Amino acid sequence: MDARTFLRELRTEVEHHPGVGHSLLGRMSIDPRARADFRIFSGQHYPLVGTFTRYLELLLLNAPASDEKVWLAKVLVDEYGERSEGADHAAHYRIFMRACGWDDAGMEAIRLHPAVPQFLEEHLRMCSQDEFLLGLGAVGPGHEWAIPAMFHEVLKGLRAAGFGEHEIGYFTLHVEQDKDHGAWLEEALQRLAEGERNQALIRAGCLRSLAARERLWWGIADKINAGRMSARFPGLASATSDEGEATLAEVRRRLTVRVSLGA
Repeated sequence: MDARTFLRELRTEVEHHPGVGHSLLGRMSIDPRARADFRIFSGQHYPLVGTFTRYLELLLLNAPASDEKVWLAKVLVDEYGERSEGADHAAHYRIFMRACGWDDAGMEAIRLHPAVPQFLEEHLRMCSQDEFLLGLGAVGPGHEWAIPAMFHEVLKGLRAAGFGEHEIGYFTLHVEQDKDHGAWLEEALQRLAEGERNQALIRAGCLRSLAARERLWWGIADKINAGRMSARFPGLASATSDEGEATLAEVRRRLTVRVSLGA
């Protein structure tokens, strides 16, 4: 099919994927989340925020020509803070983390559900070892078309839980900027999504990313439910114990070694 038809159908597929419409997000209005729930949410989601620029940087190195690099470079400039008061997106997220009650030492000691490092590993692998268009499908349609819809639902929950607008700026910033990123991406894909093979690679990367996202939301939901049970029944062992889970600091060291080795 032609590129325009492919992109239109892929966007529809993204919008209806269970990773985008996950119940953790869609039930924010009817299953209100407390600030304690968002403390858990924030800690599990934090590693994704700090790693996204790494995906783009790796993919930029993997891009075959300048035309393919343009969209990535434009998005990286935003991620580094060009349109967000000079602070990169991870710095904006840490404002939210502190509003949830984390300090810097606590952030490094967060124990992560296995779905979190698995998400990071899958994307680092796609952006450094797989074909360029597959990685582009993951961080392009798999992220930039999905995040505004997902964060729109998250924002409903954050506001209902009493967070101030200054505390959730990371999410409002992304809803706005990712609309631009998605439009820039569509311009780039008009040129790149020609031919059956190219379209198959882009779609495969997109769907792999969204499948990892769905697993991530289930993992975060498990952690939130475990936190609620612990608060309700102190001393009762959780069915989703964090025993054996790696801390953020441990995962970061492991991923640094794997990327440097191309593992």
